[in-house]
Amino acid sequence: MGKNRFLFAAALSLMLTPLLVSGDNLPSCRLVNAPTAGSLPSKSYFMETHLFERGGVGQRFGYGLNDLVNIGISFSGSNIIGAERVQWQPHVGAQVRIRIVEESLKSPAFSVGFDSQGEGMYISGENFNRFRTKSKGFYLVMSRNYRILGNLGIHGGVNYSLEHDDGDKDPSFWVGIDKNIGDLFELCCEYDFATNDNEDETITSDRGYLNGAVKLNLGDIFILEFDLRNILRNAKKDFAGHTEERPEPSRELRIFYRGTY
Repeated sequence: MGKNRFLFAAALSLMLTPLLVSGDNLPSCRLVNAPTAGSLPSKSYFMETHLFERGGVGQRFGYGLNDLVNIGISFSGSNIIGAERVQWQPHVGAQVRIRIVEESLKSPAFSVGFDSQGEGMYISGENFNRFRTKSKGFYLVMSRNYRILGNLGIHGGVNYSLEHDDGDKDPSFWVGIDKNIGDLFELCCEYDFATNDNEDETITSDRGYLNGAVKLNLGDIFILEFDLRNILRNAKKDFAGHTEERPEPSRELRIFYRGTY
């Protein structure tokens, strides 16, 4: 059943791709893993394919109901590329974002939202039922943009994940920046304090999660993104049954389409 849901989401993205037209400088709604307060304009949409560790593939689709409210769905699985048994996440991810304060000369923008889609492989077992990187759950995010040789964005947020199987129910916090270089490149960096993922000292090193990305913007329609996740190696073992100390940072790729109609 899970496989059928994933194939349906992938097929939907492929069918909708020909409908894309110019994105007309649609705002960035995400750094690497952390959301920004950016909101898709009315009748704008995006489709994203994410290639991650252990042959993982994730698919997201988002849509702007109006200028303030965005919705989305997502699904993923690991070992899709490779010869090992495919491991699907057990449920379709859901996203809702509402922009509650518009940015002005005196005030940053604020958005509230919910996102049940975590990042990386999903681990289902006796002791854990969670994504490698927990989903944001409920969140509040602030964004402020400055015109400094292009756009410079500063972002910060707080979230409360619903993934509690490790016994850690604390909220978490993150900060991040993004900077465009001309019309072609965008650099992103974020740090998640991961205060909701440090209860079990046998799993994490309590270092937080530092992630970076380089985005190649091709005509405001197609974005190719290279991610480097968990730069601080905030883990004492991975979740696939391996016991190596502090796995290397994860090198990942995203293919991103966006447009309006």
